[in-house]
Amino acid sequence: MVLSGQGGLTAKTKRMRTPRPLAFALATAAALPVEAMGQASASYCAQLKELNNYAMSSGRFAPILGQAKEGNYRQTRLALTGWNNCAFYGATTYTCDSGEFGSHEEAAQAQQRIAKEILDCFAGTWQEANEQMGPDFVVLHPKLGPASITLNLDETADNAHIVRFIMFLRR
Repeated sequence: MVLSGQGGLTAKTKRMRTPRPLAFALATAAALPVEAMGQASASYCAQLKELNNYAMSSGRFAPILGQAKEGNYRQTRLALTGWNNCAFYGATTYTCDSGEFGSHEEAAQAQQRIAKEILDCFAGTWQEANEQMGPDFVVLHPKLGPASITLNLDETADNAHIVRFIMFLRR
């Protein structure tokens, strides 16, 4: 390509072409899923997006509320892949537990990884609510909408450490 002295292109500008191997590589990379490019998405991302869509709809969680359990808990028709004990508390709070960790530090590391996975899954439509976070919990909010997610560190009756996922509707 030749530039003229005026900063513009001359009439003799050569046509730029991307070499075929590079063009093929770029087209192939664009067609690959995110996981294949080294940015693994969470196994529960699809269910998380579906859960979020219910939270943002006029019927809220009603379509996925299951049968009553003990206390004020209800079963759910939408469990997050890889999570345990997914259920509703009332009609506006969805909760799941992570797998167990041997120490508070391992659970805290998992909590940070999970927060990043959730934010990556929502691709910029959610953010951390730093002013509402504490030493054992992370709070995430959508940029628009009535839901919130809290990732709490907790212990089971057997003293195992877990991360508790809680999505609730703010009023």
